[in-house]
Amino acid sequence: MLVGLFYVVNDKFSNFTRSNIGVSLVMVNMKRFIICWFCLVVMSLQSFAQKDFFGFQTVSVFGDTYQLRWSAKMRNGRVMEEFIRPKDNMSNFEKKVVLELSNVGKTKEDEVENQMAELAVMKEQSIVFNYNQLESENSDELWVEYTQGNVQGGKPFVLEWNFCRYKTVGNRVVLFRFRQRYYDTKEQTFTKTVDKHREKWIKELVSFQIPDMK
Repeated sequence: MLVGLFYVVNDKFSNFTRSNIGVSLVMVNMKRFIICWFCLVVMSLQSFAQKDFFGFQTVSVFGDTYQLRWSAKMRNGRVMEEFIRPKDNMSNFEKKVVLELSNVGKTKEDEVENQMAELAVMKEQSIVFNYNQLESENSDELWVEYTQGNVQGGKPFVLEWNFCRYKTVGNRVVLFRFRQRYYDTKEQTFTKTVDKHREKWIKELVSFQIPDMK
């Protein structure tokens, strides 16, 4: 049904574009929007299947079991899977594990450089509060830590601590990301909690054995 709707709308746009240049520009932009929307629908239907690309359905972190709830494979070969605890959901979770496999030819330095650039932009937009590249005990890895927040009505609604491990595997890079959220918490309280526990959290997360991913 979605495909039929897409082609009907697309045919109508083709007729409109013959009218004048001004209208045609608008129609082209609308066509692009609908194409993007259609692709997102297809991707969402595909991701709903939760295809297991890496060969495992669960991971264990901090003594909790996280189940595969979302997965995607990009055209450039990048693969991503997200895991949450059974009591959480994708839109309102407290903890989430993300595993990602880069496209061929990327290095961990490339991946970290790109992320640090993104975090710098997000900090200017007040989305990210602090970010830092940490010294890794393993030469095969690079670590990045950052905190971010979603502000509503001038107050933080969701505050989140993130820790990322970038590891070289052959000619690709594996990203292990841990996300921990706090809802309706004052930023000062959140900061104190992170400062108090971050060393313990990081020690636990770097001891996590990243599964074989190819």
